[in-house]
Amino acid sequence: IGVGAGNGPAYIHHSADVKKAIACIARSKNFDYGTVCASEQSIIVESCMEQQVKEEAKRQGFYFMDTAEAGKLAKLLFKPNGTLNPQIVGKPAVKLAEMAGFSVPRGTKILVAREQEAGPTRPYSMEKLCPVLAFFVMDSEDAVLQKAIEVLTHEGSGHTFAMHAEDKEVVRKFALKIPVSRFPVNTPAALGGIGATTGLFPALTLGCGAVGGSSSSNNISPLDLINIRRIAWDNRQKQQEKPQYDSALVELLAEKILERLK
Repeated sequence: IGVGAGNGPAYIHHSADVKKAIACIARSKNFDYGTVCASEQSIIVESCMEQQVKEEAKRQGFYFMDTAEAGKLAKLLFKPNGTLNPQIVGKPAVKLAEMAGFSVPRGTKILVAREQEAGPTRPYSMEKLCPVLAFFVMDSEDAVLQKAIEVLTHEGSGHTFAMHAEDKEVVRKFALKIPVSRFPVNTPAALGGIGATTGLFPALTLGCGAVGGSSSSNNISPLDLINIRRIAWDNRQKQQEKPQYDSALVELLAEKILERLK
């Protein structure tokens, strides 16, 4: 069946309840410390939302690293060959900062690095199985859409994209274009993606569909793994048979209708 890398961005739209959106992301990234593949890997906002989102995030325990700190952590997150360092997987934010060589306030939940590009030389644009996020700031809604697609095309196609918005039309606009199999809205992506806070099938094996190199886009369940023998009868004779009508009953109904119409 196959699955694929998760690298889901989370878009906080200007119609969103920002306090709730940040709380959802914090809850998601601290559930198993970001090891669920559906968890958010970046936050994307329009420039008009940057200050509001940053202030609320700081109130809820997000730490925005400066350039030097982000550089130190980047060297820790990935090995020189570009593969994820297993030593950072599932570690809390305070421990990650300590391992990278800088300190953050006690109670820090998530480390955040400013990013604008996606690609193999941009470690924060990739999947990080720990409470670390990239932070993208774009000029417009359409630029956000293109950036989300760029991030997912680099890594994460077919997996998950999260959105926080009260405007249903913008949700529909993004849902029609974002190349993912799961699109949780106004919920923690990790928990929503595995079905804990949504109506998706409860599963930790998340298919990415054809666009992500999988044979299924489902949350993989036992129904995807069992073999069923289906007995199928020829139905052509039934289709060719003409329906039988009771002519006497038809005439009686016609008489009754005519009587009513008089």
